[in-house]
Amino acid sequence: MKKMISKNGKPFRFFKSAWLLVLFATASCSVQNQISKDDFETIPKNFSGSFYDKLDTLQYGYDHKIYTKSLVKDFAQMNNINYSKPVQVKINDKELFLNFEDANKKQHVLKFYGKRHQKKFVFYTNYETVSFPILFIKKEMTKFSVYLPNNGEILFENHQVNEGMVLLFGAGNDSKSIYKFKLLNNE
Repeated sequence: MKKMISKNGKPFRFFKSAWLLVLFATASCSVQNQISKDDFETIPKNFSGSFYDKLDTLQYGYDHKIYTKSLVKDFAQMNNINYSKPVQVKINDKELFLNFEDANKKQHVLKFYGKRHQKKFVFYTNYETVSFPILFIKKEMTKFSVYLPNNGEILFENHQVNEGMVLLFGAGNDSKSIYKFKLLNNE
């Protein structure tokens, strides 16, 4: 076996350079616009508060379709939410409740099971994994994390993941969106 030597008489450092390239490529593909959550408050054991949800209008795609979205609309899949009334949020040990009113003055309560993790409350609205080891793996996940920033706000972070692998070839995508609201009152 022939040893590769550079012009200055030293062996090539190919593997060291390759590791630096992999490290650079990995860092460049990571999300760089994260919010610092170090100063956020810990959610109290029994938290309740209220906030006004807001309807955002977005333009999407090549055909520039216009659609609307809001936190409660995404959860309830309803178009007749009364945005003039505040949404009540209550978090206890392992449950989160969202109480809101529709345009017909009917009260709705959504209940989500989750758990506390460090300073946040985490719950899943979708978690699906299909696996045939080595041949096929598919994962879809929608995770919400609830935070309390120090300035009297509540923040819902939606993290969606869709990834898969066939044999040794993998692909996927993920996205994050943030819903941030000013708390009217909290207990």
